[in-house]
Parts: sequence; structure tokens; C-alpha cells
Amino acid sequence: MKCDFCEEKATVFFTQVADGAMKKVALCGACADERGVDDPEGLLMADQLLGPLSGTGVPEAPISGKSENGECLSCGFALENYQKVGRFGCSECYGAFRQEVTQRIPSLHRGGKHEGRIPQGLVAFEQRKERLTNLALALESAVEEEDYEKAAKLRDQIQEMENSESTQGGAKA
Repeated sequence: MKCDFCEEKATVFFTQVADGAMKKVALCGACADERGVDDPEGLLMADQLLGPLSGTGVPEAPISGKSENGECLSCGFALENYQKVGRFGCSECYGAFRQEVTQRIPSLHRGGKHEGRIPQGLVAFEQRKERLTNLALALESAVEEEDYEKAAKLRDQIQEMENSESTQGGAKA
């Protein structure tokens, strides 16, 4: 994708949603720097970049909550617009529409907790990491108790686990 201001490759993408309208701008690094998009303070000048989408533009300081007419106080986004654009207007919308979002989650997902698949090898990695941690704690305890025979056995077990890991090409925990 090319920059909207020059012909360079776009690396920064800015989206603004206001009054149910969504406008996207793609920028190269140089144009993003020039317009202050890489600078969080510069994002407050979105109207200069995108042009005015709403009567008030982007507010200078985020205000949390919902107005009397059901719009986010920070960006003016209405919950009905979520159905149209598929996302909220700003991060404050999650707080402003917390009650509605919480009510809708059960209909969108089975339960409020993710119970999906675990990446291959993650369980074994976590078990190995926990085993190494437990051995290190036991080693420390044995040294404090001056049980040097036990400490030597634990040290050997730790070294054996670390050596077997390096020969298998795994990353150290």
C-alpha cells in the first residue's frame, strides 16, 4: 500500500471514526513524522490530517463515560455505529459502553473465558520451566541447610536438564 501523500510505501495507518463515518489514511514514515502521527501528542491534530469528520474534531483530553444521548464523551461514537463499522471509535468507548458490551459478550462467545487450543510444545515448555524453578528453589534451600550432598544432586539435575535442552535446540527458560 502506498502513502496517501507521496508514492512511498505506507508503514503507518491511521483510522478515525466519528458520527458513523470512518476515514483511513496510509502514511510512509517520513510523512507520519512530518504530520506528527508517530508522536502521541500529534494525534490530537487528526483534523489536520484527515479533515474534519465531526463538528468538534478530536477532543484535546480524553473524557471517560457516556453522554445523555448515549455517545462516548471522548470521541462522540454512538453504540449503534458499532453495528455499522464493527469497532469502537476510541479506547474510552469500552468504558463508556461497558454495560452493553458485558451483556453482549455471552451471545458472541461461549462464556467469558477463552478455552481454546494451546500451541504445540507450550505445555511441555511450561512444565519444564516449572520443574527447573522448583529444582533451583530446592538447591537454594539445601545450600542454606548445609546439605551439600543433596545440593550437589540437585545441581546435577539442573545441569542435566539444561544440557538436554541445548542438545535438542530448545530455548532456555
